[in-house]
Amino acid sequence: MNLDFKKPLIEHSNELKQIPQKNSFKGCEFSVSNMILWADYYQMEYAYIDGIYLFKQTMENGSIRLSYPIGGETEEMEHHLFELELEYFTEIGQEPCFGLIDSLMFERINRWYPERFSIQYERNWADYIYSREKLAVLAGKKLHGKRNHIKRFMERYPEWCYEPLSKDNMDDCVTMAENWCRINCCKEDDEKEEESHLVVRALHNFEQLNMKGGLLRTRDGVIAFTLGSPITSDTFDVSFEKAYGEIQGAYAMINQQFVIHELQNYKYVNREEDIGIEGLRKAKLSYYPEILLEKGLVTERI
Repeated sequence: MNLDFKKPLIEHSNELKQIPQKNSFKGCEFSVSNMILWADYYQMEYAYIDGIYLFKQTMENGSIRLSYPIGGETEEMEHHLFELELEYFTEIGQEPCFGLIDSLMFERINRWYPERFSIQYERNWADYIYSREKLAVLAGKKLHGKRNHIKRFMERYPEWCYEPLSKDNMDDCVTMAENWCRINCCKEDDEKEEESHLVVRALHNFEQLNMKGGLLRTRDGVIAFTLGSPITSDTFDVSFEKAYGEIQGAYAMINQQFVIHELQNYKYVNREEDIGIEGLRKAKLSYYPEILLEKGLVTERI
């Protein structure tokens, strides 16, 4: 059987939106909105075979990385699709290479093919996954600083309000995102500029992409917003979060208010990786993740 890959597009949303119901892996790359929005930047494609999804990434040097099969009702089904992936590598004349593999995926691969493959984890790819309840309540000494940031925000902006993202306030978020980009010099950072375009695209298409969002408003307008979509039935991915850095507590406040108002039906919140940025790593660790989901590259042992 040939693997027929295609680029994920917004018009494929109905086909792809089955993934959160079928998927049991919590990596942020399995958020449907991420698949579609970042497809061009990361040269991602997908195939849908026998109810299971496979993903392909084409690297700058032309080499291919495939994903672990997603959505199998049994391990036997996943194993069968993995065999097809191995055949695909043989057909294209490349040694097998599987990207963004977590420890549970690798455990299964190693069980199917004992000692045939090895994994090299990349810390910068690790996802920070938090308890939704802990993000909402912020209880305990460790999160005392977060509660203080929120208290100061509420004291300084007593007129603040939270709003769920809707067609009525979406344009206000677009305006805030574009202003945030100007303030933070996106034009000087290719990845930051690309993300700014994707934020606007996500906002304009949030309903079709099955995304939820929320915003904070003061008398000065929208000062923070966040946006994401489900990964699994119990895990939600926060894809984008913007706040004006000069407003103390804005990030902590939008983080808390969003999980309180929009994520009641989820157990976990994936706030994605830190991509090796020291300040971002420090900020994500300061919320004390429930799971640090490490992912790596799987290749055959030499």
